Amino acid sequence: MRGLGATIGLPGAQATPPDADLHSTWPMPRTAKVKKSKPKTESNGNGIAALTAQLWQAAVNLRGSIELSFIGQESKDFTYRLCRMNLFIHGLDGKIELGNSYFNDLLAKVKADYLLANPPFNDGSKGENGWGAERVLAKDPRLQLGERRVTLSPRNADTMWILHFLYHVKSTGTAGFVMAPRELSNGETARREVRQSLVDAEYVDCIVQLSGQLFANTQIPSALWFLSKNRGGTGGLRRRKGEILFLDGRKLGSLIPGSRKQKELAAGEVERMAAVYRTFRRTGIPEAIPGFCRVATVDEVQGHGYALTPGRYVGSPESDEDEEPFEEKMPRLVAELERQFAEARKLEAAIRRNVVDWQKKIRRTGDKLA
Repeated sequence: MRGLGATIGLPGAQATPPDADLHSTWPMPRTAKVKKSKPKTESNGNGIAALTAQLWQAAVNLRGSIELSFIGQESKDFTYRLCRMNLFIHGLDGKIELGNSYFNDLLAKVKADYLLANPPFNDGSKGENGWGAERVLAKDPRLQLGERRVTLSPRNADTMWILHFLYHVKSTGTAGFVMAPRELSNGETARREVRQSLVDAEYVDCIVQLSGQLFANTQIPSALWFLSKNRGGTGGLRRRKGEILFLDGRKLGSLIPGSRKQKELAAGEVERMAAVYRTFRRTGIPEAIPGFCRVATVDEVQGHGYALTPGRYVGSPESDEDEEPFEEKMPRLVAELERQFAEARKLEAAIRRNVVDWQKKIRRTGDKLA
């Protein structure tokens, strides 16, 4: 599956990460005891087929006896059929619907215990008309965050995915998903409003920032978001309201043997991050490690303008990587270049007028002297 993305030329948003990158979202919410149950594990959106086999591998690594049911929605027919084949091959219970999650949520009534997802980053940012934010109904329940009703960014669908995932977890559930790092601190009004609403409503549980080169066909960096509706201290977990765990994993990972452009996270590195999060959820505030992890208060995050960049809180330097997607950066640079060209033409015209004026003055002076 990782090679498929590079072969057919998928954009970076739809790339498939190495196993360790996806698995880093799975060990995090592990509870101390796993009872015999059948939790719903939902994975919505593009790339669901690639997730299925990896989720199964993660599931069999869980301690105890557990049954899993996979539920999801896929927008592309080929991937939809590939996913169903994957479920059949692995003998998994699953219900996959074909349709666009943005405008036709076929699983609106589904609430999952755990939700894992790798959505397409910056979807719609290449087109002049965006991704279709205006097509989402004003009464869509996914836009309601507590008592606040948020608006959607027309530039790309990142915030729509965040709201979609949160909506589909139970009142005691947790969502873990991959997201572009720009969403951690983007200043666009609509995107900042969503981030602010999530923090104020006490949904943000943990943020992990990872390095670039973890995807098979693009070198863009990524971040892991963990949103939880169970931060009040029920179900064997401790009360975490007023606290957010930040992990900076940008220094973790190493190049895959034989590759000069793709990294992977070692099992020990994934477990190191997961262990910190499990301590945060079950035991108490983990010890702060400068440059790696720290628990910040919600008040502190609010004081930083709702920025969720881990480096700001763990004491590591801000990223020097270019986190701006090419499809957004290129139009901005072209527009800036056109602006500078226009300014240069104005300056050239002004200079030419001044030269003509000077020439006229010189001729008039010469005539008087003659």
